[in-house]
Amino acid sequence: MQSDEASACRSVEGNLGYAIKQAHHLMRAAIENRVRAAGLGMTFPHMAALFLLSETPGLSGAQLARWAMVTPQTMNQILTRLEADGLIVREPDPEHGRILRARVTGLGSEEFERGCQLADALIEEAQAGLSAAERGELLRLLGKCQDNLLQIARAEKAPLEDIGALPVRRVGRKPSR
Repeated sequence: MQSDEASACRSVEGNLGYAIKQAHHLMRAAIENRVRAAGLGMTFPHMAALFLLSETPGLSGAQLARWAMVTPQTMNQILTRLEADGLIVREPDPEHGRILRARVTGLGSEEFERGCQLADALIEEAQAGLSAAERGELLRLLGKCQDNLLQIARAEKAPLEDIGALPVRRVGRKPSR
């Protein structure tokens, strides 16, 4: 006979991975709807690229692709669009001319901030009914899961490359923008 824990992966109920994926999907769809309604014309991946570049200016397309969990080709399309819209600039790396380093422009920072305000309001709504202590505990527990998964990946020598340096929001740390 299997334990409840052993059968959790066979059931949607109680499956942490499924719950996180579903929450992510719902959050992404809602944020994109609000951003589109506000006339920003950005998708969730566009905002993710701007977030990562705001946190770590000068990333290459390959680094951004790994961090945003998209293919390099997809990230190149995202960066091309952001550049055409004047939200980022890309410049050749001084040591490796084929590598283009991206950074957010002033307009990109303004548009990203508008998107963040919409996303923050939605996140606030998503947490309706949770006390401040429960919100903190939720973030703390998810952070623990992230840390555990990163340790597992490192122990199993997973090809993470830059993932260990991925900027994540942590409890007690104000996101820099």
